[in-house]
Amino acid sequence: MKPRINKLIFNIKRKWKLSLGLLFLVLLVLFFYIKSQNANIVELNFEKPIKQPIAKTLEVSGHVDAKEKVRLRFPAGGKLTYIGAQEGDTVKKWQTVATIDKAALIKQLQQDLNNYSKERWDWEDSVDTNKDQILSAQEQRVIDKEQWDLNNTVLTVEIRDIALQNTSLYSPFEGILTTAPTSVAGMQVLATDYFEIVNPETLVFRAAVDESDISNIKLGQKATLKLDSYEDTKITTEVAYISFTSIESNSGTSFIVEFNLSQDDLDHILRIGMNGDINILLEEKLEVLTVPSISLIQRDDKSYVMVKSGKNESEEKEVEIGLETDEIVEIISGLSDSDEVVIPE
Repeated sequence: MKPRINKLIFNIKRKWKLSLGLLFLVLLVLFFYIKSQNANIVELNFEKPIKQPIAKTLEVSGHVDAKEKVRLRFPAGGKLTYIGAQEGDTVKKWQTVATIDKAALIKQLQQDLNNYSKERWDWEDSVDTNKDQILSAQEQRVIDKEQWDLNNTVLTVEIRDIALQNTSLYSPFEGILTTAPTSVAGMQVLATDYFEIVNPETLVFRAAVDESDISNIKLGQKATLKLDSYEDTKITTEVAYISFTSIESNSGTSFIVEFNLSQDDLDHILRIGMNGDINILLEEKLEVLTVPSISLIQRDDKSYVMVKSGKNESEEKEVEIGLETDEIVEIISGLSDSDEVVIPE
């Protein structure tokens, strides 16, 4: 009996290192198994709904323009004899901007008046000759033709007088001469050359609003403008005009919306053609219950959020939503400020 016990003790002593290694391996496997199980458990991130203001806005692009802007041209061109303003000058309403040579037109008008007088005397002689006489059809036709010739000379005089009036360009409103084909008299101008006048008191920001959004635009809505040239300057304005007819833009059918701008309030930084983006305030609410937009689940035209139901547990809850922005959404019903909502990582 004693020899068997001694042999067993000897075998245990001989294999203790192997047994210890096996035990360590078992414990190591058990450790990684428990760790993997714990890793599968996702720690949920909860946040309570917050009461805060929320605003629905629409951002569109456009440019600075003027409601009173005109390009004046001479119908047939001519030699400039007078220039009443230089580029950048302020001009008054009905001020003469430029005049072309009218000497040839005056001579032509004198010639037209002479032709009129001749036709008038010929016509009166014909009337006196045939006074109190019964005329044949042929004689009546002669008198009618003389009457038409006289009428044509009258029209010629009137047309020449209009041409004389068009030898001068007048500003239809007070403004700034922004463009002129030349700065000196004596130069020949063409019918395509023009003098441009802009009234800086009528500056507006014009933007094209897509037809899918135009129903949300109302007169008087507040807006904030940021120009590309002055990114750090925010200009407050409002919707002043919504066009009745549509235009075709890159995005399809759009409508022009105008926002009034005051040059005096902006230290005269505005220039025609400046580009920018304007943010229109469509609707605003104060102190409403909100949750982050990423927490919202939408399915079958309904909205849901995951609400805390226990430690690291949640359940789905249907909610009614109101205004939405890119960051937050208004909760009209279905939640209270004591609930905790799951925020996806």
